Amino acid sequence: MKKYFCKLTVIVIFSGFMLSLFSCWKDITYRDAEYPDQIIYMTTAYLNNGQRVIDDINRIRGTLPIEGNPYKYVLDMSRREFRVPLAAYRAGVNNKGSFTVNVSANTAVIATINEGRTDKYLLIPSDKYTLVSSVEMKDGEELAKFDLIVDLDLLRNNYPDEIFALGVEISSAQRERNENLCTTAVIIHTRIVKPTANFTSDFDANRRVSFRNSSLMAEKYEWNFGDGSAISNEEAPSHVYSASGTYTVSLTAIGITGEEDKSVMSAVIVIE
Repeated sequence: MKKYFCKLTVIVIFSGFMLSLFSCWKDITYRDAEYPDQIIYMTTAYLNNGQRVIDDINRIRGTLPIEGNPYKYVLDMSRREFRVPLAAYRAGVNNKGSFTVNVSANTAVIATINEGRTDKYLLIPSDKYTLVSSVEMKDGEELAKFDLIVDLDLLRNNYPDEIFALGVEISSAQRERNENLCTTAVIIHTRIVKPTANFTSDFDANRRVSFRNSSLMAEKYEWNFGDGSAISNEEAPSHVYSASGTYTVSLTAIGITGEEDKSVMSAVIVIE
């Protein structure tokens, strides 16, 4: 291609006159740059050696920003689905062109991860998950989203000790892929689906009781202090009893499945 440039070279001042000198460069040829082709990959394959591990109830991802995957998982209680958001991305100097990204299960990667492990991951049975076979990368977009959908009751029925896993792989006949970042191992600990309520308490001389909450896998709390006072939703409240006596304190821990799998712990306290 040919480009034309004009350049202000110097301003000369002499004998009270100012003269601006210009020069023009013509017919200078520049070669078009050759940019690398687009390539597809999974950002989740960056994390933890390609493993997306879901072992706590925190649903929001960590500090690494991944557009299209702000959540570790989403629950659909009406459909009994545990959904893990995933996506295929494309890298390149532009996002032009639409093409199909193939999506498939990869069981071999789980077998590789299990080598040498004593607590081996269980493959999610083929009839207990749903995965699209392909997703469209649209013109002008840099990612194509899809979900790994797991049967929620599979996780609940195997609570709390089992760990389920499945590899998810992307490919395309129309774009190359990053071979190191094309597979994500999704690993789900069943211990997250149900909470366990637990607490201890300390007393002072003014009938004030401070409660320490050591519940596991709970999102919400309901405290009943046993004296007819209002329910508290604080995580670790303190409460002043108006009179001496024996009271039964109950803590209800509510997890990701809501009222379905709530856990209750009760303890008797004596106020002097």
